[in-house]
Amino acid sequence: MESQSEHRLLEEIRSGKKEAFAKLVEPLIPKAYHTALAILRSPHLAEEAVQNAMIEAYQSIKAGKEIRHFNGWFSRVIANRALDLVRKENRFDGLDIESVIVNDTSSSPVEKILRKEQSSEILEAVMSLDIQQRTVIVLYYFQEMKIDEIANVLHVNEGTVKTRLHRARNRLSKLVSFPDLNTKVAQL
Repeated sequence: MESQSEHRLLEEIRSGKKEAFAKLVEPLIPKAYHTALAILRSPHLAEEAVQNAMIEAYQSIKAGKEIRHFNGWFSRVIANRALDLVRKENRFDGLDIESVIVNDTSSSPVEKILRKEQSSEILEAVMSLDIQQRTVIVLYYFQEMKIDEIANVLHVNEGTVKTRLHRARNRLSKLVSFPDLNTKVAQL
C-alpha cells in the first residue's frame, strides 16, 4: 500500500471511520493468518492471534500511536501475538496443511501437483522444527522480515537470530528430500 494512502487511512480511522480500518487491514489478513498458523500450528489459535493483533492495531491507531509503515508494524504485532499465545498455551495441535498451501499459477496440472507435494513436504519439515527455529523461519521467509526486525520482535540479539536461521536451514536440508533445495540450503 502506498505511504500516502496508508497515512490517509490512518487519519480516517483516528477520525472515527471504521470502514477505513477494514480497507487498511483486509489485504494483510491472509498473510497474517498464515504466519500465525505456521508459528502456532493451530487454526483456532492462529485466528485468535490475528484477532488480537487487529484489536491491538485498532486501539493503537485510535490512541494516536505514530505508525510509519503499517504493513511492517502489523507483521511484528502478528508475530508477537502468536508468540504470546505460544507462551500462554505451550502446546500445539495438529496442522491442516491444505489451509496453508498458497495457490500456484504454474501452467500444467502435473506441475501444480508436484509443487503442492513439495510445498506440503517443506511445510511439514518447517512444522517439525522446534519453536525457536520455526519462528525465525516463518518471520524471515513468510513474513519477509529482516534479521534486525526479527531480533527486535523476539527480544534477542541479531546473532541469535542468525544462529537459529542457520540451524533451522541445516535441519530443513536434512528433512526435505529435494536435491536442488538441499544443494541451495547447504550453500547458505
